[in-house]
Amino acid sequence: MRPYVVRGAWCVVSLGMLLAACDRDAGSTARIPPSIRYPDHVSAGGSLPPAGDMTNPLSTDSTNVADGGKIFSAMNCDGCHGGGATGWVGPSLVDGRWRYGGTDGAVYQSIFYGRPKGMPAYGGVMSPGAIWKVITYIRAQPVPSVVPTQRWPTGETAPRPARRKHP
Repeated sequence: MRPYVVRGAWCVVSLGMLLAACDRDAGSTARIPPSIRYPDHVSAGGSLPPAGDMTNPLSTDSTNVADGGKIFSAMNCDGCHGGGATGWVGPSLVDGRWRYGGTDGAVYQSIFYGRPKGMPAYGGVMSPGAIWKVITYIRAQPVPSVVPTQRWPTGETAPRPARRKHP
């Protein structure tokens, strides 16, 4: 064979591999969730940056809730958020009080990217479907009558309990 034919074939094969690698990278970035806007966002100067909205594509049926509960335990979410997501070391996920937004999209981002001071990022470990099942499980939990966690600090100081006077 002539050298230019071999070199040409090598270039075609290399180009094909390069294009296949480019397509694979484009597909993997499609899994990255968009920036999410939720009602509690504070904007600088009244102008919010571009953002989208994400809604849970799963129905709240007993299968998805049960699967989400299994994932919640298997990923050790209950190790911080307690059984039934009522809170323990980490905050309650069922009391309606959210530090980083309580919409489905904001909760998805919290799980996917993690949050400062303790919440690990699970986006590299859990599939999007698994994350949505955990959110479905959280949404299906009843709100407890007594919330074992406290509100996030708002800058106000809580009144100290009265001291007992010893006789």
